[in-house]
Amino acid sequence: DCGSTLVVRAIYLVCHHLILSWRTDVNVSLAGLELLAGLARLHTPHQDWLECKRAVKWLCDYIVYQCSRPPQAHSKDLHSTIVAAFHTCSVWLMSQPSLLQDHECLATLLEVIELGISGAKSQSKGGVILKHEKQLKPASLRVRDAAEALLSCVLSQVGRFPVSCGAELVSSQLDETTLLQHCNTWQGDEHVSRDTATKHFRYYVSQNSILLALLEQPLGNNQEPQPSVTAILRGPFGRSVWSMQLRHLPRHRSASTHHTSNPGRPLPVTDVALNSHTTPRPAPRYFPDSVDRIPLCKADKSIPSLDSVIHSTEKSSAEHEKLLQILDHQLAFEEQLVAKASAACEGRDDGEGECVAPPVCQEFQTARLLLTHLGLLSVESLQCKGEGSIPELVALDSSTAEFVKDLDFLDATNNRSVDTVHLFYVAQGHTQPHQILENTVSNSSVSSHFMELIGGLGWPVNVASHTGWTGRTRHLQQHYTSQQVGLKCDGGGEYSGASQVVYWCDASTEVAFLVPTQHHHAAPAAAPTHPVSHNTALHSGGGGLVLEGDNASTGGDSVNTAGAADGADTDATSSFSSHTSQASQVSSGRRFGRQSSAVVGYDHKVMVVWLENYADYRAFPTGSLLSECVTGLESPGWRERDPVSVSIIFIHPLESGLFRVKLHASANKLSIAGPLVEGQVVSRRVLGALVRQTALNMARRRRLDCDSYQPPHVRRKLRIQDMVQKYRYDMTEPEFYSHLFTSPLC
Repeated sequence: DCGSTLVVRAIYLVCHHLILSWRTDVNVSLAGLELLAGLARLHTPHQDWLECKRAVKWLCDYIVYQCSRPPQAHSKDLHSTIVAAFHTCSVWLMSQPSLLQDHECLATLLEVIELGISGAKSQSKGGVILKHEKQLKPASLRVRDAAEALLSCVLSQVGRFPVSCGAELVSSQLDETTLLQHCNTWQGDEHVSRDTATKHFRYYVSQNSILLALLEQPLGNNQEPQPSVTAILRGPFGRSVWSMQLRHLPRHRSASTHHTSNPGRPLPVTDVALNSHTTPRPAPRYFPDSVDRIPLCKADKSIPSLDSVIHSTEKSSAEHEKLLQILDHQLAFEEQLVAKASAACEGRDDGEGECVAPPVCQEFQTARLLLTHLGLLSVESLQCKGEGSIPELVALDSSTAEFVKDLDFLDATNNRSVDTVHLFYVAQGHTQPHQILENTVSNSSVSSHFMELIGGLGWPVNVASHTGWTGRTRHLQQHYTSQQVGLKCDGGGEYSGASQVVYWCDASTEVAFLVPTQHHHAAPAAAPTHPVSHNTALHSGGGGLVLEGDNASTGGDSVNTAGAADGADTDATSSFSSHTSQASQVSSGRRFGRQSSAVVGYDHKVMVVWLENYADYRAFPTGSLLSECVTGLESPGWRERDPVSVSIIFIHPLESGLFRVKLHASANKLSIAGPLVEGQVVSRRVLGALVRQTALNMARRRRLDCDSYQPPHVRRKLRIQDMVQKYRYDMTEPEFYSHLFTSPLC
């Protein structure tokens, strides 16, 4: 009857029904997978490791069954359940890293990942399918992307997250500027521009998905004079930095010396023999003398002479002349050595010919050595496999200013999905937008339970020093900060995003919780394009949200949720949306084949509304508050769509100390997510965690419902491919090899 037993029974029950009866119902399947993900995050004191292994095995069986269904059964909903199952597997692995220590569990996971990426397993009942014989036919691009994300989680995140620097970091923060400042050979100013730093690096792209930046200078903290190379790897799943040294011995044996100092050599004997004249010996022959007396036959003349081959074409004659010049140069050099040796034997050597050790080499092409050790410099790696294909290794031209801008834009692209949740406090009778925003200015206007809810959603971070997602793009963040100078709030408004936000993250998701206040707005002032009365109310009908204005009672037309939008808000978005739209058009003809928009998932808004009076949810001005929910990632014209995708979690405190929950979501079948459900009553202890998880699941459901949504690692991969198309060096194999021996500063 303990809690751990209840968790085990719940896991067994959900997995059992997923396999048997829920697999054809998309909503029930997604709810079950969300419940399993929530149960994975519960750390019970006596958790059975075998039950965790069994849960992962059931999830893998569920994925295999869904992928093996007949072609006519494959649909967007089916693939959504597969993508959600892959995500649930990653949650279990991150919560239980010891599962990878089990060989059976690891083999099952890798087989399912292989099935998701390629569409078939290598080991089947019919035998073993070799890699070069397998055709890549995944169930869908979304399924393949989810399988790749799980593979990255297995290889680089399980057991390593969070790192010692904090949960908000999953990539290295070192870049070209920082590394160049710490080099031993850098003698410039402390401040290095990004343009100057990139000129010292060599840039290559491997497998059309990994950008390598190689620096051939030793870092300043290097205490040994070893050939060094520093590599910045930018891939679909983030950025990492490695510093490597060329060593002939392991590091633990490098301290001991195995040679003595130069003892010198004995003096040469200069005495010349009295009788040094001897009869010269004839040159040795390789065949007996009788060979010259054997007459030639026709078979001997079937092989053409060397002269006839050399002078057959002009190209061979020119090459022969070059070879003769090289031989003449070598013969002259050898004659000089013979003359010098003869002079030494006759006693005329003045000591200049003494053999000494060569000087220690100080210059190395460490980038070339590293690429060679990685197997990337073979002739096959530099050749195109087919028409229109890209070689396995290409060099990029980093001399242009546009290259630096694209590199910065790639670094600014998140490698985790990001979400923003906005919190509003509706006091008794306050249904106007300006009243709702004013409530969070002072703590006297809000309930202490509301402040406790904010603290339970995550942890506060300083926007200026935070390296993770802050709820808005840089462009909007600067605008908000400039408006908030000198203003102080203590009723939740301090987390408006101007100076602080409430932040939470895991290995795959970042979320920022913002509390908008009256003192700043989502965009610069502009005339509204579609003015709407502040009395716009919220009603539920048909399972969706219906926004009606003051003219609803007179039979007028219903008002769009974008009505309160300012025209300038669309222009205030960052370069993310505009660049992504261009990248989507450029990449639409590639093998990814997606006529997609990477920002579709960011048009969905999630709100958490605290109600002092439960009946006020009917008059909540959703459309008027959309201007406070701009993050900078929205697609152009997102508020002109009808209807705007909005999910709202209403919370009402009861006199018993519990909290009543009411959910509203957009009119689509994947909108309502758990673990909170309509009419549920929860306690203070779990309110923050349940609200956070429900908001994340709502945002994730919206991304699942959009089959054109691109995960973060796909967007990063497409941007690397765009850089290859723009900055690739068009070189032959000999030119590429010659390029390796030139300095990047040339």
